[in-house]
Amino acid sequence: MEKVTFNNIVGFVLAVAFAVVMAICMWAVLVGDYMQPNSVLNETTRHTLQIVGYAGGLAALVAWWVQQFAASRGFLVRFLFALFIFVVAFCSFGGLLRVLYLMFAYPNQLDWSLSGLYWSSLSDFYSFVLFMLVPPRPAYAALMLAAALYLAIFGPRGPKTIRA
Repeated sequence: MEKVTFNNIVGFVLAVAFAVVMAICMWAVLVGDYMQPNSVLNETTRHTLQIVGYAGGLAALVAWWVQQFAASRGFLVRFLFALFIFVVAFCSFGGLLRVLYLMFAYPNQLDWSLSGLYWSSLSDFYSFVLFMLVPPRPAYAALMLAAALYLAIFGPRGPKTIRA
């Protein structure tokens, strides 16, 4: 069993704080888009806004944990790795949470066979990604770049290996 050190505790606190901040920021960017005059916030949109917040927090936790694999690399590799993992995890969790929401909210409208669940999850993944991309939201691109930059600077670090 690994001995708990001060660095482990600080890393855990930083990871949780990072996840909470990313969840709130992801949610706030979309709420800001929908709080404009003449904007209608229907039930599906409200649930998608909540899903965006949860997906952002989960993606931040996963990206922090997976960043350990690139911890001993240079800054650019850590940054690109964090950006890739965060974007993929965010979109994947968003699609998964939409499927779970539909399973619980509208269980009769879902095909419960394996192929039906597969096509439903694929469809919800695409609809989540399209919801995030249309209309283009530069604030999300900046937020994802900021998350990757934060992970590259403050994320897990490993010992530098010297190669001969």
